[in-house]
Amino acid sequence: MEKKTGTLVEQYAMSLLEVALEHEQLAPVKADVEAIVAIFEDNDLETVMSDFALSREDKASIIKLFQETSSTYVSNFLEIILHNEREDLLYAICQTFLVKEAQATNTHDILVTTAIEMSDEQKERLLALAKEKLTVAHGRLVERLDQSIIGGFIINANNKVIDTSIKSQLRQFKQNLK
Repeated sequence: MEKKTGTLVEQYAMSLLEVALEHEQLAPVKADVEAIVAIFEDNDLETVMSDFALSREDKASIIKLFQETSSTYVSNFLEIILHNEREDLLYAICQTFLVKEAQATNTHDILVTTAIEMSDEQKERLLALAKEKLTVAHGRLVERLDQSIIGGFIINANNKVIDTSIKSQLRQFKQNLK
């Protein structure tokens, strides 16, 4: 995405975020945006919307379908998208909104990679560790299994990583031997 388009996408996303925060409607707006993103991803709608062969009217009719089930603020936002003929940027705007919302509320997914499944107690301890060490106020624990790390864990959140995996330790040991 070129710089001018990226700036435009960010402006639209920030405008929607500011309206949602101002009117204390962040939860319903975020839910609507997440639903739009899910529909885009499930149906490869980004390719369809960026297709030059598809008429503006057809793109507008797709956006209007989103308006039917959206909250007032998202519906109004989609109307602005239609009015300014930015239908092809909707997916990027929604993704950027979710990133900006996570930054504004300091809510990030906490991805934990382990070699074996964790107990509930271990999950709670790792969640507390991630919140403390990675400065995440709120977060949803997302667990991923990867037997190649052999043991330990890797926590990713808020663009930070804690890696205590045996695989990483072996790699560091190998580097130190050179």
